[in-house]
Amino acid sequence: MNKLIILFLGLLFSFQSFALTPYKGSYDLYAETVMGNLQIGTATLNLEINGNQFEFTTEARTASLWKALYDYSRSEKSIGNEIDGQIINTYFSVVEKIKEEVRKNYEITIETDKNYAVSSSGSEFEIKPGLLVDTLSVYLALSNDIINKPSQSEFTYQVVDEIGVKYLQFKVDGSEKLLINESEIETIRVVCDELQLTLNLSIKDNFQPIRIHKINGKTAFTMTLIEFE
Repeated sequence: MNKLIILFLGLLFSFQSFALTPYKGSYDLYAETVMGNLQIGTATLNLEINGNQFEFTTEARTASLWKALYDYSRSEKSIGNEIDGQIINTYFSVVEKIKEEVRKNYEITIETDKNYAVSSSGSEFEIKPGLLVDTLSVYLALSNDIINKPSQSEFTYQVVDEIGVKYLQFKVDGSEKLLINESEIETIRVVCDELQLTLNLSIKDNFQPIRIHKINGKTAFTMTLIEFE
């Protein structure tokens, strides 16, 4: 099955190379609980492009109805450039709150040409040769690489966060049709075992995420697209 998907993508995108295109997606946020799979909030992904520079942001928060049970919000910002089909990060920030208490609040400045990244905590991380992304811009790197390297079924990136830099592997895991707003959307499924993350990326929309499924501890969270611009 995976070989057929790779062949299909190869035929679809032969001799084509796509630059990043701006988009904004609105998502419903679900959590699997003892009461079932519940919609607990909303999230947005917003990609802005200025020349070859990008600014990619995400906002997720629980709805007011659920705040007594689980009051959570998280915002991320990733800034960088697309150069020759590669995502080159320069900055990443995260603010995460639970019941208005700040649990995470950090920034990372990336000096790719000097092979290091510096956290606002003062920590400095060494970057090895190869592509470096953050936990948000990895979606952009996947989109670009699946389009520009359709014969590959595995993609490995150096991913930086507040802890440091580590290698993560993402595998193409087949195709899947999703029903969004009464329309069927053809996606490919990509998994990262280490992150317990599964992505469904839209084939017709430059492999932008349609569904994001992530297991954090004992809880599984899912972001499902409801509107796309």
